[in-house]
Amino acid sequence: MKGNDAVLALLQDIKDILYGIALLIMGGVLCVAGILLANTGATAGIAGIIGICICIYGIARAHEGHRHHEVVENPDAESKN
Repeated sequence: MKGNDAVLALLQDIKDILYGIALLIMGGVLCVAGILLANTGATAGIAGIIGICICIYGIARAHEGHRHHEVVENPDAESKN
């Protein structure tokens, strides 16, 4: 990729990583809420299960953003300048 395409791909990867982190935080809050409300009934169990599912999806999104593109140096481009 060259020029603006590379920058846009990098920004997309950063967006995926940040979205994954936000999902991990939200899933963690739901898991903690499920633990703290364990004595209140079935709602706490549902919150815990949904929190775990959101955490798994957040891990997948962050991993996808991290591994999607890689930086490759081109030594020939430096010698031409």
